[in-house]
Amino acid sequence: MVQKFQKAAHMDYKRIVKSVLQEDASFPYVLIYEHDKTKVYRIDLPTPLILRILEGDTSSQEYRAALQSELAADDDLTSKIMHWETREINKQPHGIQFQTFIPGEPIAQFPNEEESKAVVHAVYTLHQRLSQAAERIGTNSAASIHALINQIMPAVRDCPIKTAAAQLLAQPRYHELISQPDQTLIYGDLWYKNLLWERNGSETVVRFVDIDPLVMGPAILQPAILFSSYFLFTKLLFEPNAMDTFDLEKYLCFWPEQLNEFDMLLMMLVFPVGLGLLKEFQISQAGDLDPQLRRATMNPFEQSIAFLNRYMTERNHSMQLLR
Repeated sequence: MVQKFQKAAHMDYKRIVKSVLQEDASFPYVLIYEHDKTKVYRIDLPTPLILRILEGDTSSQEYRAALQSELAADDDLTSKIMHWETREINKQPHGIQFQTFIPGEPIAQFPNEEESKAVVHAVYTLHQRLSQAAERIGTNSAASIHALINQIMPAVRDCPIKTAAAQLLAQPRYHELISQPDQTLIYGDLWYKNLLWERNGSETVVRFVDIDPLVMGPAILQPAILFSSYFLFTKLLFEPNAMDTFDLEKYLCFWPEQLNEFDMLLMMLVFPVGLGLLKEFQISQAGDLDPQLRRATMNPFEQSIAFLNRYMTERNHSMQLLR
């Protein structure tokens, strides 16, 4: 069966899509991710591929393919686009992408020092490539993270996250940082499940499964999201009883460029505030959600804000962002 799809220099992508959509049991594919209107499949050919099918607006497909091509390099930090197209499936628009398979395994634990440095190095490299790509092909009207916070906030009920958002927006230094003139593309979802690890001898190599969503923001926002959405969230999830001894400054020092600690701590609030507001809005739209499920969903965001508040207080920064 495989030979029909893969020939020397030609891949029958359309036939592969047809086999997947028709749930052809003789074809080697596995659904590895499904959320909302996105499905991701691993195509187990001699050279494995990733097939992403997204239902909905397809207007950004050409830009996304161009961006992936700009980011691609021999180190396989991100996947390469092999083929993309748009089509109607069941009278609904769909975007279809074939990508190279990224080797590696997710690590469901808080990283040691060597692994932490590898994560920081990978994010820094991606940050540089995103900035260069934005200069070459533009940003395709990527949304500003600050605009998104302002847009969602009025639609969210009163809650600790909304209170923290209001206090963050009231800080003059936050506005100075978020409105810096050199805005660039920022990878906004450094969730630990989006990172893959591979041992290359004694070296730890980190790669990215996905680079969505992308938002616009100042360059300082990329390390801030790294330290909040990856390091802080991962610590809360896997070692919640060790938060009192979590030395965040140690990880800030791994970033190749010098960071102002106060500015970094302030901008680290953008992730739990912004995504926390979005989660609160989604919960409100879901109707009657089980209180325990809601608590489990929102707890990491509230704990992140509380930790940053305590950390800033302990570091003698005169700031109280969540009482």
